[in-house]
Amino acid sequence: MSRTPRETIKTSFFHVMVQGIAKSYIFNKECDIKYYIKIIKGAEKIHNTKVIAYCIMNNHAHLLLNANTIQELIKFMHRINTQYAMYYNKKYNRVGYVFRDRYKSEGIYEENQFYACMNYIYNNPVKAGICKTREDYKFSNYLENKKYITNNIQEDRKFIDVDNEVNDEFVERYIHENNIDVEHLLKDKEKLKLVINDLRRFNISFRCMERVLKISRETLRKYE
Repeated sequence: MSRTPRETIKTSFFHVMVQGIAKSYIFNKECDIKYYIKIIKGAEKIHNTKVIAYCIMNNHAHLLLNANTIQELIKFMHRINTQYAMYYNKKYNRVGYVFRDRYKSEGIYEENQFYACMNYIYNNPVKAGICKTREDYKFSNYLENKKYITNNIQEDRKFIDVDNEVNDEFVERYIHENNIDVEHLLKDKEKLKLVINDLRRFNISFRCMERVLKISRETLRKYE
């Protein structure tokens, strides 16, 4: 998939989807879903990010977010997914990844796209045959936004690969703010290890680091 040009990322609204590893159930019980919602609402108070719409299914979740900066979006998603993964692994006595990849997102640029996104999010359980109407599904905030949306069922959406640009920009800013000499980074093993660990704390993938740092993923993994 081709990358979205940097100049087009001029929005503060994002449709984000997270999915269980191997598409497996990660919200097994009602208490799990409620805990994830609790994490989301708690993260709103910490990061400058507003959750406009959400719908939590058994193996994935949809969020419509308003984030003032790209960095806040990254930190918000990192917080909620990391916190839930720790909870899930401890509760079910397991180790390893909980979420498939990190998350997928698309930028929302127009008003009609905004409302179509809300419709799409709330129609998920209806299309999955879990309930007959959006009002019947209790793990979304549909009732809070009901007056803003229509009854039109939206077609399946395709996520734009915004994450590449979002995270590339984050890494580039990190390099600039910390006066890192990328060309000589590979020669300073301790510095490289510090940079990798810092970026991993923000859930930055090795693929993204490879693009920006110009160091192969195989090499980067050796210093994690």
